Amino acid sequence: MPVLTTGPHDATGPRHLTLDNGLRLVGVRRPGSPLAALRLRIDVGSADEAPGEHGLAHVLEHLVVRCSMGGGRVADGALVEAATGRPHTSYDALVRTADIATAGDVLGAAFRQLKPDIRDLGDELAAIRRERAQRTADVRWRVQEAMFAALCPDTPYAHPVLGDPGTVDGLTSEAVHRFHSRWYHPSRATLVIGADRVDEELAALAERARLWAPGRPRTESRAAAPPPDGHAVVSEAAGAGRRAVAVGFTEPGTPADTDAGFALARRSVRAARGIDVLRLRLRSRTCTWVMLSATDEPAAVRSVAAALRAVRELLLGPDGAALLRTEALIPELRSADDIQQSVADASDASDASDRIPAARPTTATGVGEVADVIARWQRRFAAALPEGPAA
Repeated sequence: MPVLTTGPHDATGPRHLTLDNGLRLVGVRRPGSPLAALRLRIDVGSADEAPGEHGLAHVLEHLVVRCSMGGGRVADGALVEAATGRPHTSYDALVRTADIATAGDVLGAAFRQLKPDIRDLGDELAAIRRERAQRTADVRWRVQEAMFAALCPDTPYAHPVLGDPGTVDGLTSEAVHRFHSRWYHPSRATLVIGADRVDEELAALAERARLWAPGRPRTESRAAAPPPDGHAVVSEAAGAGRRAVAVGFTEPGTPADTDAGFALARRSVRAARGIDVLRLRLRSRTCTWVMLSATDEPAAVRSVAAALRAVRELLLGPDGAALLRTEALIPELRSADDIQQSVADASDASDASDRIPAARPTTATGVGEVADVIARWQRRFAAALPEGPAA
């Protein structure tokens, strides 16, 4: 199969190959690792569902593992882990290096034609009903989903990944087959592998991949429109006079901070004030939000803005460099040693739709850069107050 080198090919960087069926392959060097991590990411998620299909991408994920991948078991016991999001669906495997080829074939089975029988479909719909019951019992999940609905009105990002219960329960095998045939094609997918001898493994996977789904790339574009630029504050009573609150904002294009700045700013804020700043890429937009408990929504927004301001002042103070190093930089660099995390990072970096650079922080990432990220968060979160930015 012809292979085209489309990305950097240096001594340390990822390897990028595109096969003639459109499948993108990315190799991440992990010298000396006895394990290999693989991620197959399909560029379809709940945001690609049309009215009447809400929840179908998640149902399909369940059925691909159960039917196409034979339950997702690789070699002597490793299991494929799958997840559906708004922009993508991913399938992950962590295996011994000797089992890379087997794992690749298991993941590649996702492209086989899928038309589940009534029993398989019924069993997975029952599992999804249990999953929905567990999620909807969590007030934080309900508030977070309400925030997405408020931030993304009249777009496919507004509805939950779990979909509409009535729609999901009424799905047929034929509807699953049509959705799978439309979206599950190599030209809509990226396979990332992290391994010791990644050049050899990538070449071997390229040869095997021609058996998974031969043919030419598809050119149909994704129809999901991006959410608008804006803010949202959503809450629900959580008992004892408190409310679970989600405060979020969307912004267009590439945000001012790189992944390195975001990662260090997030760790700094979490370590100093216990607030976790979350982010999700939505095509050409980025959604950033926090979840917290407060007496009311204005108090929550002011609390977030004050916490961010305090962390920024700490970073710019005499002990700021030490705080950044011990609480953010060192833990983040350690996390880079995780082979599955490195594969996930490479998967995100390969996405041409979100245009956000993926960069691990280095010792050159300074206090000023991280403080600037936090200052921007402070302004954007504070702007969610009805009366405007907080003082």
